[in-house]
Amino acid sequence: MRHLRLPFNLLLSPLFFWGAWWATAGAPGALDPWRLAVAWVTLHVFLYGGTTALNSFYDRDEGPIGGLAEPPPVDRGLLAWSWWVQLAGAPLAAWVGGPFLAVWIALLLVATAYSHPVTRWKAAPAAALAAVGLGQGGLGAIAGAWAVRPTWPQAWALLTTPTAAAYLLVAALLVLALYVVSQACQVEEDRRRGDRMLPVLLGARRALRVAAAVAAVGGAALAGLVALRAGVAWGLAVAAFLAALGAWQLRWTARFDERDVLGSFRTAMRFVAVAGVGLSSLLLALLVGAPG
Repeated sequence: MRHLRLPFNLLLSPLFFWGAWWATAGAPGALDPWRLAVAWVTLHVFLYGGTTALNSFYDRDEGPIGGLAEPPPVDRGLLAWSWWVQLAGAPLAAWVGGPFLAVWIALLLVATAYSHPVTRWKAAPAAALAAVGLGQGGLGAIAGAWAVRPTWPQAWALLTTPTAAAYLLVAALLVLALYVVSQACQVEEDRRRGDRMLPVLLGARRALRVAAAVAAVGGAALAGLVALRAGVAWGLAVAAFLAALGAWQLRWTARFDERDVLGSFRTAMRFVAVAGVGLSSLLLALLVGAPG
């Protein structure tokens, strides 16, 4: 069960809730809380849990990884377990709707190609960034949106709205920034495996600076979209929270010590936890109570 890393995967919830809020634009009555809850569970528990276990099977990490300071040993049974967990969520995804099931399957395929030795997208910088930004970020947001717009006419109509690209860009930028934060503490292991992530290519500290810049652009766009739809007060609340996160990350980056792997890991996980819980809370509040 520890290989599912469920507490860590739940921190991806802001992408889903961001997509759900996007889908309620101009149609606040479209939100079905039960459908949204089932979609969230099948995505974050079954799909993300299973793909995380799959990644652990192929990587066989020994040092800290996202959500685990001391990864448990990997045995052959983990491969079957990871696929069982993923496929167990498929009926729930189908119940949510055809479009949601389609994006659920697309995320499964991206996650598999990211880790599997035959494809191993995480070993190529461009493929890794695309898998995280467009896959985890863009598709993750679309999953939230299509949980709210569960039919094909509704789903396609949403993607053709003038603001669709902006919403997807925000999701891609923010998840890329958090991805670098979580990867900064496993540079040596990634290098040994031949996985060429940004922290491996640029060095952890420089990659964290790049991540801060990416997060600033994505955060500004997110706050702007919120202000346009829900009002300036909401936009300022989001901007203040993201600015505090940015200041924290810059302070940590200035003191970052690659030799203190465990200490850096703990700081990174606290940062990701605060970012995930804080953004989820703000976006749920928007879903429940904000106009627009």
